[in-house]
Amino acid sequence: MSNSVLRPEQHRRLAFGWLAICLILLAALCWLLPRSQINSSVLALLPKQQLVGVPDELADGFSRRLDRQLMWLVSPPPGADSAAVSWWWQQLRQMPQLQQVGGPMDAQRQQQWGRFFYQHRNVLLDDATRQRLMQGPDVQSQWILGQLYSAFAGVSGKELANDPLMLVRGSQLAQQRNGGSLSLANGWLVARDPQGRSWYLLHAELGASSYDIGSARSTVDKLTALQQQLQQRWPGAEVLNRGTLYYSNYASQQAERDISTIGLASVAGVFLLVLFMFRSVLPLLLCALSVGIGALAGTVATLLAFGEIHLMTLVLSISIVGISADYALYFLTERRVHGQQSTPLASLQKLLPALSMALLTTVVAYLALLIAPFPGLQQLAVFAAAGLSAACITVICWYPQLSRRLPVRPAPGLAFILRWLHAWRHRPLLRYGLPGTAVLVIIAGFSQLKVDDDIGQLQALPVALQQQEQRIAALTGQHNDQKWLVVYGADGEQLLQRLELLQPKLAQAKRQGVLADYRLLPLPSHQRQQENVTLLQRVAPQVMAQLQQAELTLNAPDLTADWVTPQQWLGSVVSEGWRLLWLTLPDGRSAALVPVNGVQNSAAMQALAGQVPGTGWIDRKTEFSELFGQYRLYLSSLLALSVAAIALIYLWRFGLGHGLRCMVPTLLSLGCGIAVLALSGHSLNLFSLLALILVLGIGINYTLFFTNPRGTPTTSMFAIFMAVFTTQLTFGMLVLSHTQAISSFGIVLSSGIAVAFLLAPLTLATKRKRGKA
Repeated sequence: MSNSVLRPEQHRRLAFGWLAICLILLAALCWLLPRSQINSSVLALLPKQQLVGVPDELADGFSRRLDRQLMWLVSPPPGADSAAVSWWWQQLRQMPQLQQVGGPMDAQRQQQWGRFFYQHRNVLLDDATRQRLMQGPDVQSQWILGQLYSAFAGVSGKELANDPLMLVRGSQLAQQRNGGSLSLANGWLVARDPQGRSWYLLHAELGASSYDIGSARSTVDKLTALQQQLQQRWPGAEVLNRGTLYYSNYASQQAERDISTIGLASVAGVFLLVLFMFRSVLPLLLCALSVGIGALAGTVATLLAFGEIHLMTLVLSISIVGISADYALYFLTERRVHGQQSTPLASLQKLLPALSMALLTTVVAYLALLIAPFPGLQQLAVFAAAGLSAACITVICWYPQLSRRLPVRPAPGLAFILRWLHAWRHRPLLRYGLPGTAVLVIIAGFSQLKVDDDIGQLQALPVALQQQEQRIAALTGQHNDQKWLVVYGADGEQLLQRLELLQPKLAQAKRQGVLADYRLLPLPSHQRQQENVTLLQRVAPQVMAQLQQAELTLNAPDLTADWVTPQQWLGSVVSEGWRLLWLTLPDGRSAALVPVNGVQNSAAMQALAGQVPGTGWIDRKTEFSELFGQYRLYLSSLLALSVAAIALIYLWRFGLGHGLRCMVPTLLSLGCGIAVLALSGHSLNLFSLLALILVLGIGINYTLFFTNPRGTPTTSMFAIFMAVFTTQLTFGMLVLSHTQAISSFGIVLSSGIAVAFLLAPLTLATKRKRGKA
């Protein structure tokens, strides 16, 4: 036995080696932090979506661009002019955080708009004009006459002389139809509510990412201050906001509240418990050391692996505090109780098998989270695996030296622990009644269990922002439901041709009620432009002849072609409001978004997209909710296999009777975790099963501590009590999170681990019999 004990000089080398590694980790952290970011995007937690036929660079480019967009609807006080709106626009233009601030279209830009359409009128036929010309000269000539003799059309003699076919007017009317509920008034895009109140549209783009926490907070604070100034200067004025920025800022503030309240309470609770139980500052400092080294290693590993760390990871990583302290508490408890009977290295040798097995099972449980395609959980897995390993290695390498001055005294509550262990050995009511009660709780909980894979549980959206979204959608007809088609082409021309293939299919889907509305770029391909000119040259002479029969004296129309390239169109004033929907990579590959509204059947839209080459359908909420369901089933199978593997190990190591008894705490802790979740009114989802994996990995530790042949039940029970108390201080605090997914995660973990702790002494009876034998 003595040969197996680590010699002091060997242990000293290990300690200095670990110190060198920790210094390297500290240097790495100082180098990585300025080059990394904290991400608060909810979408960053989700799997990366792959669109068939659409390059990732284009999909990612659209995502980044859309995340930077901001929109406001500003309404002056009832009866007032647009002075308040103009003031708001000027203030936005002065903000360095914003670029491309859009407001009114001045007279010069309106003239540029008219000149562009007049110059290219023969190739930029709108769909309605094209349909009339294809139906025959009679339809177009009757439409022109209708415009001439309408009391509201306002056709001037100059317009008729320059554009006798009224092609520019047709384009203008098409633009108005595409504007939905918005109309042009004094250069502003304006919507009117049922009460007759005017709402002026303004938009801008962020200079930085909406997920840059520092920039997002300062921008939102500035906009909030401006809104307050606006309402002070013009009482009764209102502003409606839309943009990822507002949700990102809300999420970061909510996460920071969780970290500050839950995190501080957890750390303070753990340290106060250690101080109370050991009545010495040294264990407190040692626990802080192992937790700090664990946090250092976890952060560095996460930043190295992902280049960033998510706010959700930071919140969930609070749970690591309690677990990383378990290893320190197990060693310190052994030294406190048996410090006079053995050396620190002997104590380490005594506990090393249980410590190693506990670390292995917990790390494996966390690494199982890597199978989920969610970056936030993958980050948590890496953080936990590295952090817990570093915390345990710190205990092994440094604690034998650092704990030499630890006071040796009886453990507080020792009498209670002895009575508790005695009751488990000799009181059948406790030995059978407590597991029986757990079974009843499981039956009651499973009778009320509901399954819900809705992605909305990831984060509760603020009511105020949701109400603003609803009002903006009602006023403009433009919804923000993350549903659209993406059309891709090897170049701009192929993209436009594919959009033209898509248009009749969208029109048919609208007639069938599959969707309520859609928006297509109003730019024809070069092929369509050639067809337009050919159509005009064929039909225009007949139209002019019919107009002359109606006794109109008109100049012959100029039917020459002036082609429009995508680059010309995107660089002109007429593409304002559309440029956001077009993206071109440096190699010429291009894509366009086609926003759609009122889609109830996502599968039908997926089938529609499959009919046009290079087209993908995006419905993030539906697809991710389905993905949640798939991975929930996958994790259920993985959990069942893990339980079966643990059962086989127990049976192989402890025999049939003792092995089955060791499985009882494991199975009942898993069942009670889900049962308490159901009884608390929450539904089962992917996060619940992820929590069960951790219950399995952590709960096994308690059984392993009792089955350590070199340990004593009293020391094990005291260490387990400390471990479960610190774990409850961390996992239990997650229940207080404002995010439902984290809250339910905490409920399952907290209740499951509590049951695993209460039932862990079930292994004692068999162990005692074997000892006698």
